[in-house]
Amino acid sequence: MTMSGMIIFGLFAFIWGWAVTKISIPLSFRYQILDVPEKRKLHREITPRGGGIVLWSGVLLFVLFYRDYMDMNLTLFAWCASAIFMVGYLDDMKSLAPTVRLILHLIASTVALLPLYRSGSLPVWGWLVASLWTASMISAYNMIDGMNGLVLTIFAVSSCIFLFAFKNVFWAFGIGITLGILPWNYPRARTFLGDGGSTLLGFTHACLLLYCLFWSDVLDKSFVPFCVFLALAGGIPFLDMSLAIIRRTAKGVSPFYPDKEHIHHRLIRRGLPTLFVLGIMSSLHAILVLLGLKIF
Repeated sequence: MTMSGMIIFGLFAFIWGWAVTKISIPLSFRYQILDVPEKRKLHREITPRGGGIVLWSGVLLFVLFYRDYMDMNLTLFAWCASAIFMVGYLDDMKSLAPTVRLILHLIASTVALLPLYRSGSLPVWGWLVASLWTASMISAYNMIDGMNGLVLTIFAVSSCIFLFAFKNVFWAFGIGITLGILPWNYPRARTFLGDGGSTLLGFTHACLLLYCLFWSDVLDKSFVPFCVFLALAGGIPFLDMSLAIIRRTAKGVSPFYPDKEHIHHRLIRRGLPTLFVLGIMSSLHAILVLLGLKIF
């Protein structure tokens, strides 16, 4: 697909994200798909959680109608992405144990990357490391979803970088749909993505990046360079999650124990405007991801 075609498709995805989110908000209130404020959260009013459904439905429609424009078969990805969304959606409705979520995320990530192993693009160790990283990115995106607009902006930045790096139409979709939902989530959140939406974005960032890289055969598959690349390609979500694990472990609490010490929490407490925080986080994220692609 030409770049002009990708732009047109991105605009279509934007319209889908904006319009369907608008529809999802009253439906979320009607069916009680709501996020209730609590101590560790920044918002102070009951807010719908329909944005995740918009993302998931958009991904499935993309795979259904535009798979012929892709150099890869996304059927297995779509099934695993649906499983990730459903786990997060269920967690929104009734909290699941962190270990249960992690196990399910690992299974879905391992299955989704199976084509790379079967094709010989990844050795066994690479498949396992990539699966672990993909599962960690699912949690990482979920962890940073604590400020209006942040997780959507981060994914949009990732999609911009990957679009120009790989010329793959999916990333045009990623830019369009996240920017379409963004006005409903920032500056005032009239809807949230919920765990279903944020984890779906983390899975998509990791899984489709690996698909693009290995089917392009452009990445060094030695162990240390591969691991360093994954750490950088995870950007701000992976960095923030790593710091959270270290911080919580040092305090003697579970790595899954929620707190308000994430990077965005600290910047907001310094009195920085949320738009400025978004700019800082997005810029640092772009630098990390670009550095990973440039070096490796």
